[in-house]
Amino acid sequence: MPAALFPAGNPAHVTFAPLIEANLALLHEWLNAPHVVAGYSRVSSSREDVVARYGPRIAGEVPVRGFVASVAEHPVGYVQVYRVADFPDYAATVVDFDGAVAIDVLIGEVEYTRRGLGPRVIAAAVDEIVWPSFPTASCIATPRADNTASLRAFAKAGFALVRAIRTPDGVPELLMECRRAAVLADREEALTVRRP
Repeated sequence: MPAALFPAGNPAHVTFAPLIEANLALLHEWLNAPHVVAGYSRVSSSREDVVARYGPRIAGEVPVRGFVASVAEHPVGYVQVYRVADFPDYAATVVDFDGAVAIDVLIGEVEYTRRGLGPRVIAAAVDEIVWPSFPTASCIATPRADNTASLRAFAKAGFALVRAIRTPDGVPELLMECRRAAVLADREEALTVRRP
C-alpha cells in the first residue's frame, strides 16, 4: 500500500457540508463543466436530471451521502460516499468488497484543478467522513481507466491499485483501495519519525 502524501490532518483546510437543494444549481454547473464531463460524468446533465438523481440523496431516500467540498469557504467540488453492499450490481462488479465504503470525488471548479487539491480532498473526505461514519476496514474508488488525473489523485491520497474491472455497460475502470489499518500505520510511522 503506498503511503499517502497527506498522511495526517487536513493541510488544505478542506471542509465538507451535506449536499442540500440550494447546491443543486452549482452541482448542475459542475457536472456540465467540460473537464468533469470528460473524466467523471461522461454525459451532460439537465437541471431536471440533477434534481432527479441527487434530490433523493438529499431527502435520504437513497443510501448515498453527498457533500460539497470547500476550501477557504469556497465550494470547489462534490464528494459522495456509500456502502458497497447497498448497491448489489456495483458489489457484483467490485467482487470481494461488499463490506467496503465507496467514494466518488469531482473537483468542479476548473481553476482548482491541476493544483494538487484532488488528493487533499480525497484524503480529508476519507479521514473526516468515511472512517468516522462507517465501521469498515476498506474504502474503495473506481475511477475510469482513462482518467489519469483521478487515478493519480487517489494514489497520492493513499489508495492502491487492486485490479482492472468493467462496469455492467462495459466501461473499463480501475478498482483502488485505501485500508484503514494502513492509514493508521502510516500515521503512527509519521509520528514516530517526528518525535525527538
